Amino acid sequence: MAGSAHTALDADAVNHERPWRTPAGTARAAWPLAAVAAAFTLAQLLLVRPGMGLGWDETVYVSQVGRHAPAAFFSAPRARGVSLLAAPVAAWSSSTALLRLHLALLSGLALYLALRAWRGLFPERVLVLAGALFASLWVTLFYGPRAMPNYWVAVAALAAVACFLRVRAGGAGRGAWWGLAASAALMACMRPVDAVWVALPLLALGLARHRRRALCVLLAGLAAGAAEWVIEAYVAYGGLARRLSDGAAIQGGFGWHLAVVDELRSLGGRTLCRPCTGALPHPLLTLWWFALPPLAVLALVVAVRARRPAATALPLGCAATAAFPYLFLIGYAAPRFLLPAYALLAVPAADALVHLLSPRHPALRPPRHPALR
Repeated sequence: MAGSAHTALDADAVNHERPWRTPAGTARAAWPLAAVAAAFTLAQLLLVRPGMGLGWDETVYVSQVGRHAPAAFFSAPRARGVSLLAAPVAAWSSSTALLRLHLALLSGLALYLALRAWRGLFPERVLVLAGALFASLWVTLFYGPRAMPNYWVAVAALAAVACFLRVRAGGAGRGAWWGLAASAALMACMRPVDAVWVALPLLALGLARHRRRALCVLLAGLAAGAAEWVIEAYVAYGGLARRLSDGAAIQGGFGWHLAVVDELRSLGGRTLCRPCTGALPHPLLTLWWFALPPLAVLALVVAVRARRPAATALPLGCAATAAFPYLFLIGYAAPRFLLPAYALLAVPAADALVHLLSPRHPALRPPRHPALR
């Protein structure tokens, strides 16, 4: 009898570690996520005017592949991922509206693929809410159709963490392995230094748990994405160390700078806050920002109680490392800098909200059996 009881308890613990099940092989199950992505794309086209002129940063990226004007000076911190993304349109057309339509469609598709990677790790309703939360931020809507790298780092980071969780659990198909490599490459292709910050918890976990294959695939993806940037550093910038140093100097130098309040100021609608002075935006505009930390803590408590901590702790860890340099190491702010952190926080925050809005919170209650308390 005692042996049977222990067997039952062990089986129950294993079941809690298993991912959420979704109907396998049914296109129908993915429709809610596709609807979120489609709504996001439509909202971009309606709320962000496709004919809006290119900003200076966008002009720099697009001019590298456009044929209608000389290429602008390409400074050390920039990577050519955005230029490649814009090339299918910019290489033959100077239409800003067409370029924004192209990027809006791609950004919607990317959001769908990133959310889809999480299927089975969280219930569908959590993923739908997570997608809606992230997609409804003004900064996400504004930068989705723009020729800027931060949104693409965000969705790639979201997909990379999901794929890493899948391959870490074992038994993952080829799609998860290829997804991990591709999403890591996309991050590094867009912003190599940001990709390293995002990947730090993944690299640490891979080393600590001796997940050599997952670690190798992640490193291979990062290397593939950053290869052009590294080669260009030696060809045109005097070496990798020099390019990193010049990039830091252009950004005002890296050091201890408390930029949390600056990021809050930028949420009022500023695309760049440098220098960052003036009043803080109305509290209603920043309420969601202050809600993120308690929601993250609640999500972690829920996950630990439900015996599935990794699926929540890993995106939270990656969000923290992604945000750290922009909150504490540079002396200015822009709302787009934290897009990767917002994307990674969306899934745990949605999980916490689903539990808060449920009639009862079973995951918050301690286990009934004394042996599990």
